[in-house]
Amino acid sequence: RSAAFTLLGDAPAPVVMAHEQRKRGAAAPAEEPEAPTRAKRGRVSAPAPSQRDASAAKREKFDEGKAHRQEPEEVIDVDDEDDDDVDPKDADVVQMTQVYQTQLESFDTQAVITRISNEERDALVSEVMRLMLFSQYKDGAPVLRADVSKLLSSLSPARGLTGYIVAKAQIKFLEVFGYEMKELTRTVAKKTGAARHARTNAEPPKVYVLKSTLPTLARKKWVDKAIDLPERGFCMTVCALVQMSGGSINEDKLWGLLENMGCRKDDEAHPNLGDTKSALAKLIKKRYLIREKQVGATSDNGGDAYSLSLAERAIDEIGVDGVESFVSGIMRGAEGAEGADDVET
Repeated sequence: RSAAFTLLGDAPAPVVMAHEQRKRGAAAPAEEPEAPTRAKRGRVSAPAPSQRDASAAKREKFDEGKAHRQEPEEVIDVDDEDDDDVDPKDADVVQMTQVYQTQLESFDTQAVITRISNEERDALVSEVMRLMLFSQYKDGAPVLRADVSKLLSSLSPARGLTGYIVAKAQIKFLEVFGYEMKELTRTVAKKTGAARHARTNAEPPKVYVLKSTLPTLARKKWVDKAIDLPERGFCMTVCALVQMSGGSINEDKLWGLLENMGCRKDDEAHPNLGDTKSALAKLIKKRYLIREKQVGATSDNGGDAYSLSLAERAIDEIGVDGVESFVSGIMRGAEGAEGADDVET
């Protein structure tokens, strides 16, 4: 530094200051550019701030698009005016629930509690409801009360619980599914001779079916499917023919009437019903019809003759008034008869 002052001598101050700044700049090491960060194998390096901002922007854009896609394209608006059109045949769900609640309260609840816990009781109710639902969607056949008792006996050592558990299930069906688990008295086929006297003192068996409590108009609008209409129409037609024949009809005669309407007995590929014999057998299984062997009579092909009559489900859901309304609607040329709306096929 002294040598520098010697060389400069009496140089002006600005020149000295400029020389000192150049000297300090030359002495300071040059800053090396920042080496790019490399991600080691198995480890992820932190993204730069600009990368984080870009990723966040992409996520926000994706979330906005997802939320937009999840919004319903159309909001279904239930017409208020439909509520004014109440069918007098529609069930009063509130009154129905009160009836089943009164039935439940008639049981000695304290005696039941001493035999099973609340958890076991709820489990038994669930099993009965599962049995009813599986039967409904398997083949639609009613469930015998004897089958319900057999199920409960296999699940719990306690006895005498069938009535109480069924009453609990009936209320649960109304509250959760909007179904009525209705008890019907099974219609027994008429017997003759010794079989007739043997059944005189026997109590008819009880069965349970599930019925929708939705109003007729609401069911038409939101539940009924066009694919089910042919089966319901077939059911109403057959029940009407049976009723107009005095409550019972020979099976061969029934098929003769149906063939006049384009529904042949040997048709296995009907455009709406498929196998027509299976369609009739399904009505028998669902307990809309009773098929009974006619003693001493033969069919058109020389075999056993059978007659068909209305079973308990047709009497409960359709009834004589429903059949008459259906027939009169057809005779008037109506597009649809009211009685067909009550069929739960």
